[in-house]
Amino acid sequence: MTPSNPRPLLLVLALILLTACRGTSSGVLFYDRFGNPDSGWGSESRESYDRGYQEGEYFIEVYDPDWFVWAGPGKRFGDVVVAVDARRVSGTGGHFGLICRYRTPANFYYFAITDDGYYAIIRVRDSHPKILSGAGFLPSPDIPTGAAVYHLRAVCQGERLQLFVNDRPIASVTDPTFRQGDVGLGVGSGPEGSVRVHFDNFRVTAPEEEEP
Repeated sequence: MTPSNPRPLLLVLALILLTACRGTSSGVLFYDRFGNPDSGWGSESRESYDRGYQEGEYFIEVYDPDWFVWAGPGKRFGDVVVAVDARRVSGTGGHFGLICRYRTPANFYYFAITDDGYYAIIRVRDSHPKILSGAGFLPSPDIPTGAAVYHLRAVCQGERLQLFVNDRPIASVTDPTFRQGDVGLGVGSGPEGSVRVHFDNFRVTAPEEEEP
């Protein structure tokens, strides 16, 4: 994966985010429906990608092949459950998903799926990605192909990392490397490049409030 680095912009907007986010129900640590373009995720346009707000959703569009772009609200959590609704808008191939325990552009966990039914839980440490959930992206019969919307959920609790799609368990691994960090969204292109994904209803909760 070739990462972008949106971190400086996110740090500048962190103070705005503190007043923009809402969490009204018990156990909700952070919630964003992306209706406010000043809620802290930032907007950016470069030759390789675009990302930002559009009509109450957050989008990431990647143009270059084999490229990875992410965004986050600039916060810090320990044990969390992160959830979002994701939909591919254009392009073919590639992957998209959730991030937790983001420490730096070179250190984080990424929970990825493809809309042809594959998944991976990935650790990026010192800029080196390692798939923790198996040898490469693996197929799952519980990930529908070509769905209009995917409800993604990642559990980061202690050393346990779990991926759910549409409330169905997909993968579970353990890893002790990272214990705290930011949360976020990621989109990666395949060899053919050009993929655009929209996200909505981003939520971070305490693990005990979310697990089935």
